[in-house]
Amino acid sequence: MASRVVPLLNRIVVQKLEAPLKSAGGIILKESDDSSPMVGKVLSVGGGHIFDNGKRRDMLLKVGQNVLLPTYLGQEITVDQEKVYIYRDTDIVAVLE
Repeated sequence: MASRVVPLLNRIVVQKLEAPLKSAGGIILKESDDSSPMVGKVLSVGGGHIFDNGKRRDMLLKVGQNVLLPTYLGQEITVDQEKVYIYRDTDIVAVLE
């Protein structure tokens, strides 16, 4: 299971989901011919970013949130035949509520 992957610092582990074509308000989220999903569910989060001065910034994302993903970023890994992706928290475009 992907929950065995524990990301470090400001990294998150995401499982891609089938993205809706439109939001409830009618905003087009992706083109219908794009086969790459751009929505994911956060499976685990790191401890946060540590700056050079030693101060820590807590993670903005939480496990279980659905997020809008960038198109060309993220590291794909396979855990127990399941594809998951690792992103930096600052790469995430938006939280979907």
